[in-house]
Amino acid sequence: MVIEIAVGVVAVAAVVLVAFLVPVLIRLRKTAEESERLLRQMNEDLPVLLKEATQAAINMNQIVTEVRVGASCARVLGEAIGEIGETINHVHGAVRGGAGSLLTNLSSLLAGFRAAYGVFKQQSSSSHHQGGSSNGD
Repeated sequence: MVIEIAVGVVAVAAVVLVAFLVPVLIRLRKTAEESERLLRQMNEDLPVLLKEATQAAINMNQIVTEVRVGASCARVLGEAIGEIGETINHVHGAVRGGAGSLLTNLSSLLAGFRAAYGVFKQQSSSSHHQGGSSNGD
């Protein structure tokens, strides 16, 4: 009788174990099927994604190269504009200095004309005074 009870307990335990394991095994089988489906889909999509990623990397490299060339051209243009600015400053300084010396020369010339006019005027008025007094005597 003890053996019959032990066999009964083992049988009940086996039934309980199977009752718990069946849903777990069913779930495990569904998970395996989903994983297999996912791997198939990845095998189909992955080459396309890799090709697109490679093309994107190539495009980025071309853009970076073009940006470098553009930056190089901009640097050359900036240097040229800087040199033009320096040339304009030199010309401005020369014109400024030339204008200053021109004004100095012009004012000197005007001062010379004034002095000559003053001398001619003085000689002219002294010759009128001398000529009028000799005629009146």
